[in-house]
Amino acid sequence: MEYNDLSERLNKTLNSLNARFDDDIAVYVTHEKKEIVNSDNTKTTMTSSNYIFGNQDTETIINKIFIILYNLASLKDHLKNSLKEQGLSGQEVEDEINNSLHLQVLIDIINQEKHGYPLKKSNRSNKNPLIINFSEGLLMTAGAGVYVTPDGIEKFGNGTHKMTIDAEITDGDKNRLFSLDELVEKSYEKLLNLSKKYNCC
Repeated sequence: MEYNDLSERLNKTLNSLNARFDDDIAVYVTHEKKEIVNSDNTKTTMTSSNYIFGNQDTETIINKIFIILYNLASLKDHLKNSLKEQGLSGQEVEDEINNSLHLQVLIDIINQEKHGYPLKKSNRSNKNPLIINFSEGLLMTAGAGVYVTPDGIEKFGNGTHKMTIDAEITDGDKNRLFSLDELVEKSYEKLLNLSKKYNCC
């Protein structure tokens, strides 16, 4: 990896963001077969599938979330360095953060992780943000469905299934600001657009 290549950093961060989703839902499914005796004394084998949600402990989920947020926040300094190489001050990045609650909250969360809560200085959002209500669940898009063929093979209907990690971002009084998804997606979008604006990637 080229550490100073902002394009590589953006791609790495995007991959990290996508780690919120797991397409391999087979690891979350258990299958159970039962033989049922019919009224005519013939036997029928029934297959049932059980989905196990939330099989990751809270610490594992929190660690995954902070890896994503740390990768996002680290783009700030890399973007500033890229602008300075072009003879710009890097203040453009600070201005973008100052004009975005999402970016302010992102930076505050990472600084709180490093320096403790609440921040005694450099609280950019003035919200003392918290991450609460960690969850892991199955995300099904329109048309998604599960059925078992007569020979016991599980098939998935149209649509997609993904396991997803989510949480809520609140202020220090636990008033909801936005979802983890919104924080991540808006922050990445703003930093990506800024890098494109100044031809950094």
